[in-house]
Amino acid sequence: MTHNDAAPSRKAPQKARRGRLFTPFILAALVAGGWSYGWFWLRGQAEQRMDEQAADLKSRGYDLSWSDRTFHGFPFRMNVDLTDARVAEPTGWAVRAPVLKGEAEIFDLTHWVLVAEQGVVLTRPEAGDVTITGQALRASISHVSEYPPRVSVEGAKLTFVPAAGAKPFELLSAEDMQLHLRAGPDDQGAIFFKAGGAKTAFTGLLGRIAQDKTAAMILETRLSHVSYLRGRNWEAAVKRWSEAGGQITLQQSQILAGDAVGKAKSGVLSVDDKGRVTGSLNVVIKERPDLSKPIRTPEQAPAAAAQALGQDPEIEADLNFRNGRTLLGAFDTGPAPTVY
Repeated sequence: MTHNDAAPSRKAPQKARRGRLFTPFILAALVAGGWSYGWFWLRGQAEQRMDEQAADLKSRGYDLSWSDRTFHGFPFRMNVDLTDARVAEPTGWAVRAPVLKGEAEIFDLTHWVLVAEQGVVLTRPEAGDVTITGQALRASISHVSEYPPRVSVEGAKLTFVPAAGAKPFELLSAEDMQLHLRAGPDDQGAIFFKAGGAKTAFTGLLGRIAQDKTAAMILETRLSHVSYLRGRNWEAAVKRWSEAGGQITLQQSQILAGDAVGKAKSGVLSVDDKGRVTGSLNVVIKERPDLSKPIRTPEQAPAAAAQALGQDPEIEADLNFRNGRTLLGAFDTGPAPTVY
């Protein structure tokens, strides 16, 4: 056999196979490097957007501020921790949180979930602060270009404590709570509120239904002309909204407290120039008065009479808010609610 007939060298194929073995690792390193660069770029974008949003809100009379901000969550999430966070709107409503933790999907930085582990302080226009704490208090915020933005708040084992000198708050505590705000068509806004295991401090008719019992509540309403609900303060905003024809249409409302039930089946409400609620609701009230005790309120009389006759102690009537008073049929049950 001649020299030219010698077996071919196998070194080149071996090198090629070794190169193919490393190819997946090289690709993974490139992807990881690109992903890391992308995450940090998005972090910069999120930081820039927050700063721009805060500046834009401030130019329109709102406030979005914090004393310290930290981003983390690499590689799949975008988390931000804010210290001394504050969100406020021009009419005077505001929320402050000592520590606020936000989280968003890396692919959608317009939808944030916020958790306030140390609770929040709610500022009410002309009514003062309320400290809200609990085992869980979280919110979801998106569609910030809409008015109102899409907001959902959920909490568990909550307590509500007004600050010294502040006006009372209708809720004292709640085992669970939900609050949802949504923008709708034709300049509408929707509000849905639900609370269970609640202790309340209602006055007037609601106070007589709830008394000192644990209550469950649902409220669902729609507001018209919501774009007019703006002004230099809360009173000015409500007046502007009312003058534009703003109304509150009740979808459903219910309070259950022991054997007592109060339901508003339908109705449309507005606000007069003194901040008092006006309008009419069709309501159903069911109470079981103790017949061994004297009747203390006018609306207990029909219920007691029905119960004495063996009938269901239920009243269906119109609840009218007129001239600053609340009238259940012919009975004056107390002052009308006020919004400022």
